[in-house]
Amino acid sequence: MSKYTITHGSIAAVQYVTLPDGSKVTVTDAKDGSERDLPKLPLEVQAAVNRQFGTIFALPYDSRQGFIDNSIPFEVEVTE
Repeated sequence: MSKYTITHGSIAAVQYVTLPDGSKVTVTDAKDGSERDLPKLPLEVQAAVNRQFGTIFALPYDSRQGFIDNSIPFEVEVTE
């Protein structure tokens, strides 16, 4: 199993994914073509990242920073 760790950035539109090899990639909610430069993340990891974006953007604007500040990194295990 490979482990990926997902951590919120300091703003709502950024998350960091630590890859199994220890390197870290930045994932944003942008759909401007920059997402094509990311390494191919497994579907389970993409789903977890998208779920986090969905959660934070569903919150009222003034609650988002509190969510970010109190969030803890979590792991997604992927069977390859």
